[in-house]
Amino acid sequence: MLYLSSGLPTFIKVNDVEININTDFKIWIEYETIMLDNDISSIEQIEKVLDLCLKDDIQLESLGELEELFNGLLWFYGCGKERKENKKDKDDKESNSNSSKMIYSYEHDWSYIYSAFRECYNINLFEENLHWWEFKSLFESLNDKCLFSKILSYRSMTISSKMSKEEKKFYREMKKIYALPDMRSEEEKESSFARAMMESMKIE
Repeated sequence: MLYLSSGLPTFIKVNDVEININTDFKIWIEYETIMLDNDISSIEQIEKVLDLCLKDDIQLESLGELEELFNGLLWFYGCGKERKENKKDKDDKESNSNSSKMIYSYEHDWSYIYSAFRECYNINLFEENLHWWEFKSLFESLNDKCLFSKILSYRSMTISSKMSKEEKKFYREMKKIYALPDMRSEEEKESSFARAMMESMKIE
């Protein structure tokens, strides 16, 4: 799909029917929060996600359609990227996954993220209504000079025996200063979403 010419998606399909969705990045940050909340039931997750993400009321006729809907939402959340389910593929990436483990939290890092968008793009995230895919594209392209990018680098840094004593001390201190409660990677978060979605299918 040539999104630069056709525009970014504003709907997902369930049983070949277009379902209009809310595309603003704030909605999808909240979606992530809901899907990772272990303190609410699967039914509550479904109700909150449907109310949050869908523009129109819909009538689902089967669990299959509900699963298709949640897969569509997960696809949109992942900006159209295919999720890698193959365990071997994941194992093969373990050794060099440090670069992909850009660990962050929208809740705990909000001030760093806000400042980074101000510095790099002169965008005020409290005022802009960016499409989720637009936000993620900009988010993943923040320059290395802003503080938030440096924080991500500290968190993902592997402290090796090749480093000097001073370097090891520095990175350990930075990891401690900028540590997060939730130290999961994007792939691990997506797995959490998938598990939550599958659990949501088990409705009597």
